[in-house]
Amino acid sequence: MQRILIVTALFCVTGVALAQTTPRVKPGAGGPRSDLVNDDAIRKLYADFTAAWNAHDAAKLASFYTIDGDTVEPDGVTAKGREEVEKHFATEHAAAFKDTELKLTVDSVWFISADVALVDGTYAVVGAVDPNGQPLPPRKGLLTSVLLKEHGAWHVAASRSMIAIPLPWRPR
Repeated sequence: MQRILIVTALFCVTGVALAQTTPRVKPGAGGPRSDLVNDDAIRKLYADFTAAWNAHDAAKLASFYTIDGDTVEPDGVTAKGREEVEKHFATEHAAAFKDTELKLTVDSVWFISADVALVDGTYAVVGAVDPNGQPLPPRKGLLTSVLLKEHGAWHVAASRSMIAIPLPWRPR
């Protein structure tokens, strides 16, 4: 009996010592419950982004980016910083994308940390025109973005739009 009491006391002392030396994760710093809330917030950000696109509101589109965020188009055109991003969207939406509709689907959100997420999705832009005003086929592609949570809100730090093309060495 004395042996059982000694072993039990050692477990209690060890447990208390470990609890005091193990760093505690602050609430909302990752984990399933936090990830669900943040996943919802990120999906809402993209729903709001889509609404701003379809309203052709360049200032609103740029507001979803971090101050130094960037976007890269499939042809390599890059806008760096919220001001350039706004100018980029304004230029596109004054011409080729003037009457477009965006359909965007978030396929996955991966939390790299409590404040950094990687988003993958697909998109389709319908209604674009060429420089002569002639209709273009829908632009369909893939989207990958890195988001940062700053001051309690998620913002796009880097966004990459891609258009998948067949690679000649892959079997079809």
